[in-house]
Amino acid sequence: MGRFADCDVVILCGGLGTRLQSVVADRPKSMTEIHGRPFVACLVEHFLRHGTRRFIFSTGYKGDMIEDWFGRHRGGYETLFVRDPAPLGTGGAVAQAMKLVRSNPFLVLNGDSLCELDPERLLRFHTRKRARATIAVTQADSREDTGAVTLGEDDRVLSMVEKPRTRTTGYHNAGIYLFDRTVEALFPNSRSWSLERELLPQLVTEPFYGFVTASALYDIGTPERLVHFREVWKDPSVHFPVTSMHQEQGSLL
Repeated sequence: MGRFADCDVVILCGGLGTRLQSVVADRPKSMTEIHGRPFVACLVEHFLRHGTRRFIFSTGYKGDMIEDWFGRHRGGYETLFVRDPAPLGTGGAVAQAMKLVRSNPFLVLNGDSLCELDPERLLRFHTRKRARATIAVTQADSREDTGAVTLGEDDRVLSMVEKPRTRTTGYHNAGIYLFDRTVEALFPNSRSWSLERELLPQLVTEPFYGFVTASALYDIGTPERLVHFREVWKDPSVHFPVTSMHQEQGSLL
């Protein structure tokens, strides 16, 4: 595949947002309101800017809210939804979404974080390395609730530990993955499983590479981080022009 615009983008939106219950208790975490629109719309806009026209949402808790919002805000791109009321884990959610994926490779995103990387560069890196899987990584910071990734000199992933008990140096998982469709053969034979704990650590024996980005990485996993994101995202036009998605003023719902 030569153009990122031809990649399907799978967005994992099944998170319950338990750590956000004190401030967001009535909707999926990815639907958390950011100045009149849901967080997941910020994700979609970023990739629309880079030409993406096919999004697959893997939803769970109150997934109808996501379907309804995108049903009312159409803009020349395709949205498809896979919903299961029972928690599937991040891996099970990807496995379900694979039924709708057409492209090879395809992109997978966490629905509660946003990294402003250039996906065209990510695809070129993935192609040049002849990777079976590529993970976007950022320099490690003080956060302790994200995956720790160790890279070799050639950017090959040497190890990956999800939410290690001790603070690490090296790189953090940015929650963006580019997969060759052949990784489906490595999926565990179970309905509910974790991408980060059960698949990615096993890929170290495969052509699995880390794409290092200095782009800003945001997540809304805690009330404090949500406040920070709302603060820096007051003017979305600073980050990208809002031209591809019809917006309505006023309430999210």
